[in-house]
Amino acid sequence: MRSDDHALMRARCQELASALPLPTPWDLHTFIEELGQARGRRIRLRRVSAVESESPCGALVSLADHDVIGYVPSTPLHEEHIILHEVGHLVCGHSDTKLADSPMVAALVPDLSPELIRSVLGRSAFDAVTEQQAELVASLYLYRAGRAPAPLRGVRKLDAKSGRTLREIQATFDGSRRGGPEKR
Repeated sequence: MRSDDHALMRARCQELASALPLPTPWDLHTFIEELGQARGRRIRLRRVSAVESESPCGALVSLADHDVIGYVPSTPLHEEHIILHEVGHLVCGHSDTKLADSPMVAALVPDLSPELIRSVLGRSAFDAVTEQQAELVASLYLYRAGRAPAPLRGVRKLDAKSGRTLREIQATFDGSRRGGPEKR
């Protein structure tokens, strides 16, 4: 991605992530409820523990009258990040139906046939740009909520080990950086 394109993407994601006020104090469930009200569509969160290891760790299923965000059990901060990543896909307007038959979607909406699902979003169904957008929106929400550190900028004169450690920490919260942790 060219630096001009990257700057435009960051500006768009910043605008989307700033559009809805965050609850004070931060509460993920209140945020999800307020986002659903703002969109005029209820959003349900569903923890899914029994999925294949190759399934994404989060998925968004958009039905006719509401959205369902599924996530695998993890640490509280990681679960928030997974959920907000899927919210990132939602607010960015991404849509894809490639995962309609995936185990994650089957666990989220077991009573519905894939034909009834209007849109299915999951981390593995998108290209790098849409994943970067969703990851950046999630990171911006976490940063605004005080749950993640600000992006590292202008850090100089670190020894190699400290610099590498800081880059690894940053990659955890900034999916747009190359060399970050792999998504499951």
